[in-house]
This record gives sequence, C-alpha cells and structure tokens, in this order.
Amino acid sequence: MPAFPILTYHSQIFQDNSYSGNNHVALARDLELIYSLGHRVQPLSRLADWLEGNADDRELGRAVFLTFDDGCNFDVQDLDHPEFGLQSSFRSIMQAFAATLDPARAAGLHATTFVIASEAARRAMDSQSLFGQNWMSSDWWRETDREGLIAIESHGWDHNHPDLGGDGRGGFENIDSESLCQEQVVRAAETIGGLTGRKPAFFAYPYGQSSAYMRDIWFPDFTDQHGCRAAFATEAAHVHKDSNRWNLPRYICGHDWQSPEMLREILDAV
Repeated sequence: MPAFPILTYHSQIFQDNSYSGNNHVALARDLELIYSLGHRVQPLSRLADWLEGNADDRELGRAVFLTFDDGCNFDVQDLDHPEFGLQSSFRSIMQAFAATLDPARAAGLHATTFVIASEAARRAMDSQSLFGQNWMSSDWWRETDREGLIAIESHGWDHNHPDLGGDGRGGFENIDSESLCQEQVVRAAETIGGLTGRKPAFFAYPYGQSSAYMRDIWFPDFTDQHGCRAAFATEAAHVHKDSNRWNLPRYICGHDWQSPEMLREILDAV
C-alpha cells in the first residue's frame, strides 16, 4: 500500500551547528538525501488531493512532504548568529538546493509553514520562551505565500501556550468544545487570511495534540465553518490512504530522527 512521510522542522532550533542540534543544518542535508534516494518533495496540497481521491498513486510517486512549525522568522530570514555564525533560513536553503536541480526536478519543491495567528501570543512566546527580539512576526507572511515556495497555513490562534497564563494552558487536548474550536481554528484562519490574502487550507495541532472532539466531530462535521482540507498531528508514521484526514501523522526532526542514517530508515520504510 502506498504511504508517504511528512517531515517537520522548527527554524528556532539551532543549539549548535551539528545535524542533531540545528534544524537548518539538518534540512540542508536532508534535501540532498531525499533526492539522492529517488524521492521528490511535493506540495502538501498534492497529498490532500490523493487523500480526497483526486490524484492517483503514480502522480505522487515517491513523494515526501515538508512542514515547518510555529512560524519563526527564520523560516524565511537569514540570521548572523553571534555564536554560531550565519544561519541560512529554510527558504534560502530550499532556494539554494533548487538551484542545483534541473527545472523539472525542482518544480515540485515546496514546504508548508504553520503559523500562530495571534500577534499578542507570538510576542509573549518570543519574549518569554524564545529570543525576545520580535522574531515571530507576520510581516513576511503575504509575500512568502504569494512567492509559492512556502505556503502559510494555520497553527491555531494562540497555541494555547502557557506563556499566556490562565487555566488550561500548555496543551491542546483540552480544546474540546465548539467555542474553543471556533477560536483556535476559525478565528485563526480569518486572521491569517486577512494578512496573507488566502484563508488556510490546513491546520497543524499545537504540541501535536488533538482532542477526540476535534478529530472525530468538529473537523469532520463543521467543514463549512473551518474550510480545511486536513489537520496534522505528530505521530511518527507515514500517511496511508486510510489515515484519519483530521489527524495525519508527521515525523519531527530532532525527535523522530537525529541523523541522516535515521532519516534514511524512515524514507525506506515503504
């Protein structure tokens, strides 16, 4: 049975310049490995087409899909780090790799970044848990989405992050009512769409967590409200034809693989 891996990276992870400690280093090497093994990156929308029955197995071939979580500016902005030197953004890494391919092979190269809608939430998270440099801004979303290399999609209204204070923070499994789903998905989509000019088609659960209500009731039964085509968690598994479209698995760089050899095992799993 055909099955496809979704690989997920976080551009705020650069503890050093090693593969295991720096998602930028990992992404650059992983792109080379993916293509050397005969796989090709395709847009996430093609996976949705396949799950919806609008693309056949041959069209996807040996597809791999790339996603980025949290929407840190380093998705698209290079950083001259005072300790680790120049950190090429994910966009720069993808552009440099595409330049090494012939046009036909480079045509499908694409990634999806899942961003947090609330400006207040992003500022609080950046200030308290990340860099305190306003490096989770939204001023690059519209241009990036229109450029066509990286699509902007939804990671929720505020990540239900503990930095925001209040009861019930620090997880996403307790988003289990219509009103909470409306805020985290619909309000987020309207805000992101207002900034990019296009409402999101995909949703990634913060922390990779989802409630049974979201997976089994709200997403399948309220499509006229949220307009999403699929939602993504973080189970370490390939996507199969019978995967739950509202709880699709993804592999996380640094968690599910820490070396090119480990990624090779994931890619060769099917």
